[in-house]
Amino acid sequence: MNKKFIIYNIILTFIMGFLVHNLYNWLPTTLTSIFPVNESLFEHIKLIYLSPIISSITLYFYFKKFKDFKVNNLLFGLIVSTIFNIIIFYLVYLPLYYMYGSIMWMTLTIYFLTIIFSQYLYYLIIELPNNHKLNIISSIMLIIILFILTYFTYHPLKIDFFRDPTNNSYGIR
Repeated sequence: MNKKFIIYNIILTFIMGFLVHNLYNWLPTTLTSIFPVNESLFEHIKLIYLSPIISSITLYFYFKKFKDFKVNNLLFGLIVSTIFNIIIFYLVYLPLYYMYGSIMWMTLTIYFLTIIFSQYLYYLIIELPNNHKLNIISSIMLIIILFILTYFTYHPLKIDFFRDPTNNSYGIR
């Protein structure tokens, strides 16, 4: 059942990326500023961060009704795989971005492949024996990271990584 959870999570995370990417544009409020607010490389971290979190939590509540579904270390696996996804995505994407610019099919392909790799790591972690302390620490880390990402949306550094290339702005306008 955990394999099915991961497969569904790969698909839902990819789809959720589109929704997370556009939510602030559709509903520009303080509450939705936790989602990407512009096209900067920094704001896309929020997309890569939030999509698997929303997908995993949604699927967890759906799958938990099945008797053969047992997930250990859900939050720990989520934090590790999400951070891994961000690191791998940018290690692969940034050199290509600086050489060729933003090419949608390339970006989406890299994003999908990094979701697969990070979800495989997630699968390995949720199959381990449960560690309650790691899950508590991970839940605190999830909130702290979200706070930091939101903070830099309102107080971006004036460097290229935070600059929206579509209008040369930084953070929320």
